[in-house]
Amino acid sequence: MVHYIRFLSPPQALTVQKRTITVSAVIAVTTDLGDSYLVEDADLIVRVVEAQTNQVISEQNVTWKAFSRALKANVQCSGKYSGRSVCVHVTTLTTQSSLDSKKIPSILDVWSSTFALSDRTRSEPIVARKLPLSNGSRLQVWEETGDSIARHVWDASLGFLMYFELVLPSEPSDNASYLQTLVQSSKSKPLQVLELGTGCGTVGIAFAQLLESSVVLTDLEDAMVILRANVKIAKPTASSTLRDEVFDWGAELDDSFSSKYDLILVSDCIYNPDSSVHLVKTLRFLTRCARKALILVGFKRRHDGDDVFFEHMNESRFEVLERHDIHLPHLASDYDAYAPIIEFHVFRASP
Repeated sequence: MVHYIRFLSPPQALTVQKRTITVSAVIAVTTDLGDSYLVEDADLIVRVVEAQTNQVISEQNVTWKAFSRALKANVQCSGKYSGRSVCVHVTTLTTQSSLDSKKIPSILDVWSSTFALSDRTRSEPIVARKLPLSNGSRLQVWEETGDSIARHVWDASLGFLMYFELVLPSEPSDNASYLQTLVQSSKSKPLQVLELGTGCGTVGIAFAQLLESSVVLTDLEDAMVILRANVKIAKPTASSTLRDEVFDWGAELDDSFSSKYDLILVSDCIYNPDSSVHLVKTLRFLTRCARKALILVGFKRRHDGDDVFFEHMNESRFEVLERHDIHLPHLASDYDAYAPIIEFHVFRASP
C-alpha cells in the first residue's frame, strides 16, 4: 500500500525566544483516502526550507509509531532567518532514494505552501506533491489539506504515471500497446485528449508534460480552484496546451463537448455505481463524434460495485481492447501483505 505523509493542520511558526523561531506541524501517514494509517514505524525527516534558495534552514528527525493517528513535530530555527519565506518538507530517506531514482516511493513526501518565518504565521491549507515522470521531469501538483477526497492525489493517478512509463517507450515495437500506436500515428499533430473527473489534474497534466497534446481537464465546479492552481504551475511540452472546464456527467449533455478526441482518460472514477451510469452515458455521447477514440480507464478495485461500470460499458457496446495491471510500491506487513493493483482497461466504441 502506498502511504501519504499529510499535514493535519497547516504548519505554523511561533517565536518562543528572541533568537529562536519554532515551526510546528501535526503529521499523519495515511492511505490515499485517509481511511487507514501506516501500521509500522517510520523515521521521518521534517525540514524547514528557505523558498528562494531551497536551502534547508533546520531539520528534525521524528519517528512515526505503528498504529499512530497523529505526530507533532517542532523544528527550532535560528532567529537570523526571521521574516524569510519558507516551507516545510516532510520525507523519509527511502522516499528520497526512490525519487532520486525517478521511481514512485512507497511513502509519498509532502511540501507545505510557503509562509513567512514570523510569529504566528502559518501556511495555506494546500500542499504540494512532486512526482517523477518517465522523461526525467518532475510533476508538481497542489492538493488540499482538508477532508475532501476529490481534491487529493489518489493511488490510481500514481498508477497512471507508472503505466505511461511502461507503455510509452521512445522506440516503437512489434507488440506496441494501443496507446503507443496512437501516439506513433499522431506524430504530425498534438493528440486531442479529454480527462473526465480529473480532480487535481495529475493524470492529464502529466500527459501534457510527457507528450505533445491538447488536453482538456474536466470536473465539477468544486474541484476547479485546486485544478486551476495546478494548470497555472504546469509545465507542458512546448507544443502542448492545457484547458480546464466544468463538466457534470449527470447534467444534460450539449455540443460543447462534441469535439473529436483521440484519447479519453478516466482515473479512479468508477467507485460509485450510481455515477457510473452517467459516466458510461457520457462516454457514449463523446464517442458519437469520435468513433475511434481510445478510452483509457485506470482504477483501484475497492468493492464489488466497481463491476457496475463494466456491465454498463458492455451493454453500451464498448469493446475492451487491452488490459494491464500495475503493481504500486508497497510496504508489506502482517496487515497488508499484498501490493495494491491499479487496473487499466482500454476501450473503444463498437459500431
